[in-house]
Amino acid sequence: MAAVVAITTSLGQWQLRRADEKRALQARADKAAQQAPLRIGRDPLPEPVDGVPVAVVGRFLPQASVFIDNRTHQGVAGFHVLTPVRITGVSEHVMVLRGWVARDPVDRNRLPPLTTPDGEVTLTGMAERQLARTLELAAARPPGPDERLWQNFDPAVFTAWSGLSLLPFVVRQAPGGVDDGLVRQWRVAGADVDKHRGYAVQWFAMAAAAGAVALYLFLSLLRHARSASSARHA
Repeated sequence: MAAVVAITTSLGQWQLRRADEKRALQARADKAAQQAPLRIGRDPLPEPVDGVPVAVVGRFLPQASVFIDNRTHQGVAGFHVLTPVRITGVSEHVMVLRGWVARDPVDRNRLPPLTTPDGEVTLTGMAERQLARTLELAAARPPGPDERLWQNFDPAVFTAWSGLSLLPFVVRQAPGGVDDGLVRQWRVAGADVDKHRGYAVQWFAMAAAAGAVALYLFLSLLRHARSASSARHA
């Protein structure tokens, strides 16, 4: 029971730390949202680049679009769509997380048609060093030349697959702007703070319950030992 108390207390503290991290992320995002976006390929970008508002001028390369599986929106299964953009004025590319689209309810592997703007576009969004990943039980094999449905996005795998070099971050496209039918209702960084607090309360409650049981067992053993000692001296 003492081990249970230690473990559950540690888990509660971990959840509180996660809540603090989410609050800090939200504070950085709120501060960044008040700043003018930096133009990729023209303005120097700070380090770390996560959460920095950016703008990119260039052309989409729809033939290199990939779909990230097992992404939901309001309880509906679908894909996240990523398309590289060739940046105007420089010989570099940046990957853009364009939005979410529902999958075919009959054939989950059928990719939906996309509307991708032709010509030069100007996009704004937030820079992210790494996108969230879903759990993979085993290392995924390299995708084939025509495979565009992926479990997770890996820049090195994409470079090997497409032959395109990428800047070391992804642009999460801001809502509005391009009319392509994709959903861009992104979750805010601090959305899970209350959830982590709730988990922490549950873990601390379990620690308190385990501590009460441990105290009861200790007192019971102590009374038993005293009773046995009295019986021996009688």
